[in-house]
Amino acid sequence: TSTSENLPEIGNNAKFARAFDAVRGANGAIVCRVNADAVTTNDDPACVPFNLFGENVNSQAAIDYVTGDPHRNQKFVQKVMAVSFSGEPLSLWAGPVSLAFGAEHRKESVAGAVPTEYEAGWFVGNYRASFGDYNVTEGFVETVIPLANGEAWADSLDLNAAVRATDYSTSGFVATWKVGTTYAPIEDVRFRVTRSRDIRAPNLSELFQAGGANTNNVTDPFNGNAVTQYQGLATGNPNLQPEKADTWGLGVVVSPSFVPGFTASFDYFNINVKDAIGSVAAQEIVDRCFRGDTVYCAAITRGPNASGVLVIQQIRSQPFNLVTRQNRGFDVDLSYRTSLDQMAESLAGNVTLRALATRYLENYSEDGIAAPTDTVGQMTGDGPARWRYRLSAGYDLDPINVILTARGVSAGVYDNTNIECSTACPVSTTLNRTVGENDIKGAWYFDLSLTYKFLENDDGDEAEAFLNVRNIADTDPALVAQGPAGTSFLGQPANATLYDTLGRTFRAGVRFKM
Repeated sequence: TSTSENLPEIGNNAKFARAFDAVRGANGAIVCRVNADAVTTNDDPACVPFNLFGENVNSQAAIDYVTGDPHRNQKFVQKVMAVSFSGEPLSLWAGPVSLAFGAEHRKESVAGAVPTEYEAGWFVGNYRASFGDYNVTEGFVETVIPLANGEAWADSLDLNAAVRATDYSTSGFVATWKVGTTYAPIEDVRFRVTRSRDIRAPNLSELFQAGGANTNNVTDPFNGNAVTQYQGLATGNPNLQPEKADTWGLGVVVSPSFVPGFTASFDYFNINVKDAIGSVAAQEIVDRCFRGDTVYCAAITRGPNASGVLVIQQIRSQPFNLVTRQNRGFDVDLSYRTSLDQMAESLAGNVTLRALATRYLENYSEDGIAAPTDTVGQMTGDGPARWRYRLSAGYDLDPINVILTARGVSAGVYDNTNIECSTACPVSTTLNRTVGENDIKGAWYFDLSLTYKFLENDDGDEAEAFLNVRNIADTDPALVAQGPAGTSFLGQPANATLYDTLGRTFRAGVRFKM
């Protein structure tokens, strides 16, 4: 039997090793072995024996000896100067042209401090303070240009466009843009198309994370595949470039005039990301350097060994711009709002019904290491569920508002590359493992939101009390077996991205607007 007391989550590795290595001393008492022999140079007078077995078997002194309070004080600062203008500087045959433009300068910085005793040697922690900063200067222009209004062939047609020029002190200049059009042949139906180039710049952690150290072995192809011990250092990478995405969006919105209050929309998306930020293992860094990729060679430090041969001494496990991703799918959104007095004069209040669903069609990720695999429906790792749902029903009768929500994900599998079988199974390989069970069930969760507005006046003052209950039925997540390698006892045997791992939760409070 083990408990959090017996395996401290914030234990000091060296102290913990000394404390559970206990023996019976000369006087019959249990003592730390380090203090039991005649050699005193390595004694630790503070060591208190720690019992790994049973519950409530350790004194507070034993617990205090092996645990601590590893922490890091980190400060993030953002300084922003911005100016923007918007208006309708001219009118065309279909209406006024909207225009907005502006500029901005930002400086982002991170700094911190860590007590020396908490920088290394802890079961969970090894905190180190990160230091770094970068600045960004950018300008933008956005416009909406009406091309038709009330024509026989178009109720409305407009063009929308935007461009943004950005200069990062770390990675240089990049331009992003968007071009789209919205076309309504009749008032009840509207089509929309968007094409864009988007970016995600690396954040302060990805650029400047101080990281932590470890010791391990790699095979060095530069030295006849000799097994070499190295110091690993997980850090940020100040040479990262922004991730770039090319996105298509196609959609249609239907608001039939013969069903007042009803709206339906369908949107298809296709996103291709290049130079996405990801990390690779130390051995892969060495192998890629050997293949001639100098970006990875910069993460390796070599030095002479006792024989004067240059060997690997340190490998920095940094994030790199190495991943390509492709994501396709569609969203469906149905909503209906009506006043109950439309059904019967004796009824009061408004009812809102809404249904949203996302269907993922494709989700590929390729990092040059493993073969790209479509992870749609793969309920482990970062694979999205095939379907995600959200249904809600709301009732509003001033000053009371009630919303009941159902949310969920469809069933899926452990891994799309697995082969599920029970007899005459093919040979299991690292690329295609044969398994007896590959299915993981989906889930539905129900939430409730109650709001009572107890103040509202002509001066604009408002106040309301609210109560939110998530996962009313306290539904458990689908448990996911971790496989032969197992998992840390700190880890959850469920995917917290897709499933509710907290159980029933309550939140209550008061909101003011004065």
